[in-house]
Parts: sequence; C-alpha cells; structure tokens
Amino acid sequence: MKRLLGLLLLAQSFLLSAEAMAQGLPAPSYWKNERGSELLIWSANSGTIQGTFTNHAQGFACQGIPYPAAGSVSPTGLYFVVTFAQCNSFTRWVGTIKGSQMPTSWTLFYVDNKGKPSRLKGADIFTRVW
Repeated sequence: MKRLLGLLLLAQSFLLSAEAMAQGLPAPSYWKNERGSELLIWSANSGTIQGTFTNHAQGFACQGIPYPAAGSVSPTGLYFVVTFAQCNSFTRWVGTIKGSQMPTSWTLFYVDNKGKPSRLKGADIFTRVW
C-alpha cells in the first residue's frame, strides 16, 4: 500500500511538472536576475504561479527577506506580483519565458515621503539557475 501511494505521488509530481513545463515555466525552479534578486517558483499548477521573491537590488529597501510571489503563466507570457509589506509597496513583473531566460518589465507601486502614491518602472532579465 505504501509503495502504491509513493508511486501515485511520484506520478502526480511528474504530471504537475509536465503541465507547468507545457506552459513554459518549470516548477519547482530557481531564477536570479542581473541585480542578484531571487525568484523561487514552487508551483505553477493550472497556470497559477506560487513562490517567493527575495530582493537583493542595490538602492531598494526590503532586501534579504523572502516575500510571497503569486501570478499566472500562459503559453504567451506570465506575470507575478510581490507585496513588500514592510516597505508598504508592491511590484508587478510582466514577461515571457525564452528557454532559460525570463525577460520582464516591472512596475513598483509605493507611497512617497509626501504621502503621494507613486510608481517606478524598469526591466529585469531572470536566468534559470535550476
């Protein structure tokens, strides 16, 4: 019985991985961008992305803390959002997967020191580590 359960769990794992791969995003997978920030995708079931993002970008706050990342992946692209609760901000990345690279554009939404809602835009290229 335990052996059968183990085989079923292993088969389910392969099926879930195959589903994520079919959509272009392997899960689990680990990505780093050119700023040193890390994205760990642990699930991409039915197109829904779940994982963690750790910021290491110089000049930005909330560094070194893994924050939940959530979004969606489809055959044409992906997006994910990270809320940096300690910094009262969130960032949305939108991009595509091209082999082992994920070029993205991002928008950081925050409240400036005068209390005005603000945003900053940029781009990152994530490279798959594993």
